[in-house]
Amino acid sequence: MKDIVKQYNEDGYYIFRSLYDRDFCNLLKSYLFTLEVKRYIPFSNIPWGWGSLLDKGPFTRVTENKTLNDFCKTLFGSEDYVFPNMMINNKAPWIGPEAEWHREIFNVDTYAPGYTEDDWESFMRVYIALDKQTLENGCLRLYGGSHKIGKLPSEDIIDGNLGHKRRIPSENMDMVNSNCTQIYAEMEVGDMLVFTDKTVHGSHSNKGPYERKSIVLGVRHNTKEFDNEVYEKATNYRRKFLVDELQKVVDKTKSSNMYQDFNQEKK
Repeated sequence: MKDIVKQYNEDGYYIFRSLYDRDFCNLLKSYLFTLEVKRYIPFSNIPWGWGSLLDKGPFTRVTENKTLNDFCKTLFGSEDYVFPNMMINNKAPWIGPEAEWHREIFNVDTYAPGYTEDDWESFMRVYIALDKQTLENGCLRLYGGSHKIGKLPSEDIIDGNLGHKRRIPSENMDMVNSNCTQIYAEMEVGDMLVFTDKTVHGSHSNKGPYERKSIVLGVRHNTKEFDNEVYEKATNYRRKFLVDELQKVVDKTKSSNMYQDFNQEKK
């Protein structure tokens, strides 16, 4: 395991192959039909997510995997770590939206208030393929070695699921692309990808007919207390940005006809 952790620290990611068997992954997907849908893909009746699944049925067994826990213990040099969240991303066939280029650490004040960007080594992302992940259906893409780049700026956006996100600006992505190798994380059912919270990653939309469900799991070395003041400030900012920007769209739509340029004639 030490050699795997060494490679993870060098590359910023590692893929464990066939860590969960296909029958278990199919069981997890089937269990989703018993749960309340928390979010739908905008303008559709297709689920995007089912909320936190840490304590839900067979999903409780995901974090009991021995290889996963051995890796965490070796990485953090401690058994004092927690799994603070577990979600499903359902990038549905044909309409599953893209994910912008970003670092998870941009939102540390939301998912680990009390920690800072300098604490990035206290975190890890876990991504488990419940369906085959390919270029066609929008597999995760990441930049190997990008965790070694210093702090990167971010810009606030509204993503395809109508949520607030933080995106790496275009000019900074030029730099990342010039200095790091882009990896297409194509995965089979049951494969597990782990990566740092500073690793630059994103994904295309699902342009094909194939399902692309995955588990997204956070891991935190539990060394600091939850700071509710930081959390409230961060989440209020994100909600306000979303409301303000959407209101601008509403106001502009009401005050002008954005389609008028489609009906111009020249003889």
